[in-house]
Amino acid sequence: MHACPRVPLAARASNSQSIIDEGIKQNEQDRFTAEMKDWQGTSKSTSEFVTHFIASSNVTTVEDAIYSVLPNEVDSIKKDITDKRRESLLEKDNDGLLKRLDMKFRHEPSQFPLHEQLPPADLLAMGSIWYLPANGPKDPALGLKPVRLEVKNLPSILQEGDYLRVHHMPRRFPGIHGCDWSKGVNEPTSNEELPGVLVSENGETGYIILNKPAGVPVHPTVDNVLENVAAAIGQSIAKKQRNRLEELALSTCQEENPTNVNGTITAIKWRQNGKKKEDPLLYVVTPQRLDQNTSGLFVVATKKIFASYFAKLLRSKTEAHLSPETYGAAKAKLGQIQKRYRCLVCISPSKRESEVAGLPTSIWDEVRMLQDLVDKKEIVRHWLEPTKRAPKVYSEVSEEGWLECLLRITSVGNVVPIVQSDDLCQKLWGNKEQMPPQCTGVIEVEIELMTGRSHQIRGQLSALGFPLCGDAMYGGFMRDQPESLREGHQDGFMDSEMLALQCCELQFLDPDYEVSKKGKQVAIRSDRINKFRLERAWWSPFIDKYNGNGDNLPTSHDDLATASQMRDSNAAHDEITVGSKSGIEKDEINGIQLSSGQNKYIVIKASSPNLDEPKWFIKSASPDECGGPYHADVARDLVSRLNVAGYDTVVCGGGRIDYDVVKRHAHVYGFSYGFGKGDHAFVSLLIEQDGYSSTFDDSDTLY
Repeated sequence: MHACPRVPLAARASNSQSIIDEGIKQNEQDRFTAEMKDWQGTSKSTSEFVTHFIASSNVTTVEDAIYSVLPNEVDSIKKDITDKRRESLLEKDNDGLLKRLDMKFRHEPSQFPLHEQLPPADLLAMGSIWYLPANGPKDPALGLKPVRLEVKNLPSILQEGDYLRVHHMPRRFPGIHGCDWSKGVNEPTSNEELPGVLVSENGETGYIILNKPAGVPVHPTVDNVLENVAAAIGQSIAKKQRNRLEELALSTCQEENPTNVNGTITAIKWRQNGKKKEDPLLYVVTPQRLDQNTSGLFVVATKKIFASYFAKLLRSKTEAHLSPETYGAAKAKLGQIQKRYRCLVCISPSKRESEVAGLPTSIWDEVRMLQDLVDKKEIVRHWLEPTKRAPKVYSEVSEEGWLECLLRITSVGNVVPIVQSDDLCQKLWGNKEQMPPQCTGVIEVEIELMTGRSHQIRGQLSALGFPLCGDAMYGGFMRDQPESLREGHQDGFMDSEMLALQCCELQFLDPDYEVSKKGKQVAIRSDRINKFRLERAWWSPFIDKYNGNGDNLPTSHDDLATASQMRDSNAAHDEITVGSKSGIEKDEINGIQLSSGQNKYIVIKASSPNLDEPKWFIKSASPDECGGPYHADVARDLVSRLNVAGYDTVVCGGGRIDYDVVKRHAHVYGFSYGFGKGDHAFVSLLIEQDGYSSTFDDSDTLY
């Protein structure tokens, strides 16, 4: 290991966001030139993860330069392991076949520790080091941009003014190591084996369909080329097809360029405008987008012709949906490719006004809103502000230059109450502190994506008031988690690891390949449809446990429907009064009916043409007393009796009352899933007016 003295870190920036903002406002290369002007022979850190270095007149290698700017010492105790890994990496980078492959296909990311400072060889293998020569033009329009250095550049000599950008703390994605990227999803596994991801593979057509895990990017990031879908699939293919690739390498003529001439970096293949690139030995491309924390069906192209074909299918679908004036002609394109997504969304009733004036919003109001979108087959439409910043801004109002976003909700599942389910909170958010405030339940919905905008499903559902579970950017996850919960990510702005969004269905027309008159192979759409579907998501086992209708649950789908029916009723509602006795006098019904202990309560406003002011009724009861475990059971008999007596009734919410018979004291708190949260202060006042003592707690987190 090189014992190079550390160069002092100069002008460390305290706020990396301000630098990002500067980059938006002015030309990147102008800023770079200005910052580097008086910077020869030193280094500068623009965040806690990135350091810039410009070589001085002193002779230094790439390896020594990287060592000089590392903010953390490399563990000297593990020197032997580090040195062995260094030699192994150099050997791979000079392997006859591997050096012909893209660098993201050469090295196993699992060999690099997650929580240690990586030495230069490891950082180079991960693609974390960028280089620009001193004499290179600083104008990107000329085609010269910083390029990633490789492990073989470790001993290369830097010339005065050469520039390195060192991502010394690259982002890591541990989810990549939790799967076997060469195995099918249905292949049996033992306790020691990793699950497979491959759903379908068609080498002749040139595609692989896989079940992408959450927390894994689909393509390389600026500081990590190894831990992504494209790299994992390419590494798997390189292992399985090494013999074929070696034969292909021998059959193709390639002029070998020396890595170093006079010990300097001169063999970098600069990306010049208009320069033709040779076809790679191993082609792996991701022709579609899928957010890092989204899971599910994903297409990887292993042939260039299929990548182009699939990208055209996606574009034609979006164009058809956005062209209503030519919809008849465009409609045929809509069936060429279809994608559906399964989501688990948060329900926070208190964030929205009830459709019934004067009533608290219940969880059923939210479910009914979603179900109406399904029943009416309405298209959810928003407009997206065109910017690279995240989170994205989605608006129901069109603005000039904004992008139209369309989706359709195709199905809505059952409500799963969340407040009493500590175990479910832990599975979905890590703990209750990270659960969104005022979230009282979750529900699974399925979505047909009609346009493919950045963060579209996440942003549109959040704009509707239903953020995805686990989505820190859009309100479905509380961001303030400690470093220990970041699962190996070492930057300061990461979403939750487990975003509850899955691409569950994918359909597309298979291509036929033909040779055109010009002798070029072209892809023609066939009439054969490929259909792939996943019936389970990562959250399915947790939801199944709480998705029944047992008495231990705080609500159920039937309970919510009954509460909705009962909420606003009158004497003519036969379905409410069936089984009730007739001839009930109004004065016979007590205004305050409290049962001993902690029980659910409801508050009812009763009115009739003969009354100048409405009457208020409060009732609490145990499941044994009212015949069931839900607020609707508490309300049923009282609503029925009031209707028979000639009152029109409105159930104005509920919660719980802890009533001490001996002390004649009632404590009011909690909420009702079916009727919404009662006005506890008002209920407490009514109880006191009837001769009791009463207190209340208006906290949203109490059920």
